[in-house]
Amino acid sequence: MKTKPSGAIQQTITLLEQEIEALEQRRGELLRVIDSLRPLAGEASSTRGRRKTAAKRNERTNERAKRGPTRSLPDVTPKRAAKVDAILKALRAKSPRTPGDLAKALKLRPPTLAYQLKPLLKSGVVLATGTTADRQFSLPPQSRAAKEAP
Repeated sequence: MKTKPSGAIQQTITLLEQEIEALEQRRGELLRVIDSLRPLAGEASSTRGRRKTAAKRNERTNERAKRGPTRSLPDVTPKRAAKVDAILKALRAKSPRTPGDLAKALKLRPPTLAYQLKPLLKSGVVLATGTTADRQFSLPPQSRAAKEAP
């Protein structure tokens, strides 16, 4: 049989609950102080700070996505068209070619060559064979009709 708690016990329970609330508030304050001191000590902030940073990063990413797609392939400009023509001419002269050999022949830096080749590879105008270490670029084989045409 349950008895109703006496007034003194109920009062003690209420006081203990209030003490817990005060301790939780104090804990939050102490964690904020610790997080503000970590950068001064050369440490990374706690997980709590990382969550806020990640949330900000996600907001920035979402804002960029609203602006539209980023440019992943080079735009077609007269300068770019000249480089594409030079790449195709070099591959017609000698094919297959390694990326280093092709960059040297065109007097381009390898990253620039890779940037210029990306849309050509994607569209199938240029083929890449081999693994990363043995990569070679060539033109695709022409169909019989194209070979026989004057």
